Amino acid sequence: MSNTVVTKKRRWPYIVGGILALLVIIVAVVLWRLDAILLKTARDQAATYSQKLGRPIEIGDISTRLFPTIGAEVENVTVGPAEGEEVPLAQLASIDVRVAAGPLLSSRGKDIQVKNAEVSGLTVNVVRFPDGTTNVQRLMKRLDEQSPKEEEKPEEEQQPTDLSGVHVERAALTDGTIRFIDRSGGQQARELAVKDLDIEVKDLRAGKPLVVDLAAAVLADQQNLKMALNAAPLPPTLVPTPERITLKANRIDLSPLGPFLPPDVGLQAGTLDADWQADLGGAVPGGKGPTRVAGVIKALGMRFAGSEGGKALDVVLDTDVTGDIATGDLALDKLNLDLGPASITGKGRVKGLLTETPAVEGFELVGKNLDPAAIAEYYPPLRKQLKGMIAGPIGLAVRGSGTQNEQAIDVDVDLTPVRLSVPDQLSKAAGGAMRLSARLTGAAASGGALRFTADANMDGVDMRPGLLVNKAPGQRMQVNAAGTYAPSKSGSGMKVDVPKLTANLLEDTVTGSASYATAGQGKKQTTTFTADVKSQRLDADALLMSEEEVLARTGGTPPPEPPPEDPARFNGYRGDIRFAINSLRYTKMDMTNVTGVVKMTDDLITVEKFSSGLYGGKVVADGTTIRLGPPPEKRPFDAKVKVEGVEMAQALTQFTPKEVLTGKFNGNVDVKGVGYTPDQLQQTLLGAINGNILNGALLGKDLVASVSEPLAKALPFASKALKAGESTSLGEVLPFGVEIKNGVAQLERPLSWTRPEAAMSFSGGIRLDGTLDLTGGVTLTPSTIKTLTLGKVTPPEPIPVGMKLTGKAWKPEVTGIDVKPAATTIAKLAASSLAGSLIGGERGKQVQGLIEGGEEKARAEAEAKRKELEAKAAEEKARLEAEAKKKAEEEAKKRLRGLFNR
Repeated sequence: MSNTVVTKKRRWPYIVGGILALLVIIVAVVLWRLDAILLKTARDQAATYSQKLGRPIEIGDISTRLFPTIGAEVENVTVGPAEGEEVPLAQLASIDVRVAAGPLLSSRGKDIQVKNAEVSGLTVNVVRFPDGTTNVQRLMKRLDEQSPKEEEKPEEEQQPTDLSGVHVERAALTDGTIRFIDRSGGQQARELAVKDLDIEVKDLRAGKPLVVDLAAAVLADQQNLKMALNAAPLPPTLVPTPERITLKANRIDLSPLGPFLPPDVGLQAGTLDADWQADLGGAVPGGKGPTRVAGVIKALGMRFAGSEGGKALDVVLDTDVTGDIATGDLALDKLNLDLGPASITGKGRVKGLLTETPAVEGFELVGKNLDPAAIAEYYPPLRKQLKGMIAGPIGLAVRGSGTQNEQAIDVDVDLTPVRLSVPDQLSKAAGGAMRLSARLTGAAASGGALRFTADANMDGVDMRPGLLVNKAPGQRMQVNAAGTYAPSKSGSGMKVDVPKLTANLLEDTVTGSASYATAGQGKKQTTTFTADVKSQRLDADALLMSEEEVLARTGGTPPPEPPPEDPARFNGYRGDIRFAINSLRYTKMDMTNVTGVVKMTDDLITVEKFSSGLYGGKVVADGTTIRLGPPPEKRPFDAKVKVEGVEMAQALTQFTPKEVLTGKFNGNVDVKGVGYTPDQLQQTLLGAINGNILNGALLGKDLVASVSEPLAKALPFASKALKAGESTSLGEVLPFGVEIKNGVAQLERPLSWTRPEAAMSFSGGIRLDGTLDLTGGVTLTPSTIKTLTLGKVTPPEPIPVGMKLTGKAWKPEVTGIDVKPAATTIAKLAASSLAGSLIGGERGKQVQGLIEGGEEKARAEAEAKRKELEAKAAEEKARLEAEAKKKAEEEAKKRLRGLFNR
């Protein structure tokens, strides 16, 4: 029994060993199959991308490991040549990535410790062909042709990704090579290379400073270029904030690179030397502390094709400059920039510019021979880039000045000698006045803001090429401002206050104050502003170009529509504008005592207050709104206007070729719509106009005379039409109300008024194009009938005549006059009167009664006819509204079909 137990005890090591051996075999088989599966998947993907790139992609092998690190190594990757090419685009010896298995598994993928991520033996071949193109350009063109054109959509705001669980101990590119092969000269190929390219990052993780080192042998056998980027301790997002950039280059010959640069550069010779460092500090978002730039960058003997006389361009930047944005310190221990014949030099110090007691010590920054045309003699591609927009020496001078108690920096930029021609913007001849002078002094006593004054003179500028401002050379355009500037404490914004602002615009002067501030970054940035503008007189019609002037400058061709803009471009804007202008001329309207307050919230413009004298009366537009985000043809508006004592004759001539009505108007205009052109408004304008016309007259037609003439002709006895006038009086007070719907202004109730000679009543409407569609009639008084019949008939009651008023409002037409019932009534009354006088006595009265009975019938028929015409007008109104509703429904269906592409 005991022997049996001992035997069993000794057997367990063999069992465990067998199990472990089996596990090892299983793992080996899994790894072997895993490598094969991954390799097959990678090659299938490579085949897909080979078709897309037009180049064969080959993958040599993939090997994986699971313990103690999880990783993979990809070997011998090649992106081959395209059809007609001989050299592969890229070759890669290996990619090796290893991640610690224990932390990854125990944290369920949250703790990612990359032990090493290394790319080795990368070679990129850039080949220039006889036609001047390169294989890289051909690849980019193919990708661009195959990429689907997608509509730009506003990016959705995303929360920053927390990568604090990622730790990369080392990431590197080692032994890289970029070969430049020039086959443009025929069979004999020239070859050069950037070799021994190394890029390395160590200890990349949240809370640690980032250091990226780059070294390469540029067109040399040994490394002659070194760059380093140092960043502040990384945040959880691992997005770096650069602190220092270092560049060292040891006499790199740039000449061999010429053929591989774009052909229009034309580089033929030149060398590069650099020993330069920039401590960025607060000059970058999120950075802190002073900024210092020190060292030398030299690009010497730069010769370009087409330069005059083979001139060589020397570019030298030699700096030792320190500045601190937070305090306003700037030290120019050395600043020399030589750009061929041009140069900028600086020296001196400024201390505490953003404090109450600044100090200026011999500060000077001066530009000499800053003439782009002269530089273009050395670098011809500059001519093409400038497109003739600028030529002539630019004057630049910044100097410290003032007494010990009042020190300042004076800035002077003089473009007067310069010729400017900016397409679709402005132009200026050499010698035309254009100058900016500014003075900067220390911070104001209230909280560290830089004080400034600025004077800008643009008298010599022609603004008309921009097709907006109608300012010719020699006309006055000057701006004078004084205020303060202060950066925000967070470094992500600023504020500018301008309590004194004067603008001389042509013959007018505008004064006021303004402020502007920004805060935050990206989509969370907010912009706030205020402005308070005053002027005794402002002729906006003279300052702004009319449509006729625009067409005259474009040869009769309307300017192209601007590209669509982002509807959300005004998000984050908050501000208000106040204005008070004693006399304003705008769109041929002369307004007086114009005051208002306009507020902006995102793209919504709200007129909180607006009041103006206009056409002898007063207009108030409080509560009017418009949205600026949509394109002009889709901008919704809601206009609320109160009108008092406005002369109708003057007001309507803005919309009609001649006067339509006289009299004063008191009332309210409450309309809304989308767009601004007549075609758009005919489809979208809705609302109502209600009020009274005082002592008004309808011009262009005497309605009473228009009825009397056909009536006189219809009578069976001698009669005489009333003398025609040129207008129809509307009485002392004519109340009216119209409802605007689908491009038609329909009367809410009939227009009715009474004159000594007649009473008039009309219903119907008027289209926005000025077409009248009014139905009603003129009811002639007994005295008018007596005059018309030369005293033969004096009816006991007024007699109605039905009619329609059509045509344009400024040239009305009277149609559909039905004088038969009225003529019958008058004829019977005349016969009755004649019978009574001839027969006399009781018998005559009986005969007269019989005839007058017929007259009553005729009067009833006339009244019935009038009501029939009004009923037809009501039916026509209902028909028009139904058609408009159907049209709107069909338009909505079309938009839906367009929305769903069906």
